[in-house]
Amino acid sequence: CEIPERLKDRELFERMSRVLVPPPVMKDDEIVAETGGMFYAQETPGSPPFVSVGSEFDKGDPLYILEVMKMFNKVHAPFAGRIDEICVEGGEGTIVSKGQVLFKVTPREKVVVEDPAVIAKRIRETTLSIVSSL
Repeated sequence: CEIPERLKDRELFERMSRVLVPPPVMKDDEIVAETGGMFYAQETPGSPPFVSVGSEFDKGDPLYILEVMKMFNKVHAPFAGRIDEICVEGGEGTIVSKGQVLFKVTPREKVVVEDPAVIAKRIRETTLSIVSSL
């Protein structure tokens, strides 16, 4: 197997890595923009904002709209919590960048990150259990 010469081009590699990077990692007390675009705090100019400081939200509730290439994407909460701070100045068409902190929040439940080795062990045991029952 041989790597094509065009893929060895450093400039192409840098351009591709900017596009192909995974979404930014969030801390458990913040919500960040998954991509750059135009931030809107409410659905229409006359509507109230989706959330305000002190608002409680459930997983799946709309938090904001992000316009990217004329597409308006309603972004939903990945978990339940309370808005402690809105970190975006203005709510009407503010440009945000990928990874920018939009909200400081207090999650309703503490997120526990499992050790990858424990997850792998559980998957292996479950798989072996299913296979042995066949």
